[in-house]
Amino acid sequence: MNKQVIILIGIAIVVIGGGILLFMNGNGVAPAEVGKPVDNTKLIREHSRMTKKADAKVTIVEFADFQCPACAASNQTVKELIESYKDNPNVNLVFRHFPLDIHKNAKIGAEAAEAAGQQGHFWEMADLLYTKQAEWSNSPNPIDQFSTYAMTLGLDLGKFKTSIQSNQFANIIAADVTDGNDLGVNATPTFYINGEKQATIPSLQDFRSIIEEKLK
Repeated sequence: MNKQVIILIGIAIVVIGGGILLFMNGNGVAPAEVGKPVDNTKLIREHSRMTKKADAKVTIVEFADFQCPACAASNQTVKELIESYKDNPNVNLVFRHFPLDIHKNAKIGAEAAEAAGQQGHFWEMADLLYTKQAEWSNSPNPIDQFSTYAMTLGLDLGKFKTSIQSNQFANIIAADVTDGNDLGVNATPTFYINGEKQATIPSLQDFRSIIEEKLK
């Protein structure tokens, strides 16, 4: 084998290797193709917080981070969707945790939401975490802020704080992150509608148009 052939083979290996790296995301998983249905077993789990039943005709799944500004910005849209379809059993909204490592209080924020959910107020706490995000995002002890929110919701404060401090929901949060990584989620919020990954964050009108089309 002459020197020129060896060089060409080396170049081919580099090109192929580079292509593989570009195809894989940071977790070594190929990102889900936009618009292509994904494995539904990784979108919804038994522990997932949802507004209706898992077999609803239209299911919107959101992977989100409570400390993420973009998630806070889209929260109003999610709230309006929940309100708009609260009486329609065929439209289900599902929340999956995806706290990013760059947000130091994101995981404890997720714990706070689950602790509130344990007392029947997950969505209300989620809304407070988003609307008051600036208060707790960089706090050295965000449980103080979370406790204030819990009191406004009438929660059992002792139970709420104990749940957070013991990391009671760490396994649930970790399972959501694992599913997100397996699906190729690489940004928050990421939305799926009936298993199809959305290329962008849909507006309220976009959501309604898609939902109404799928309800036909």
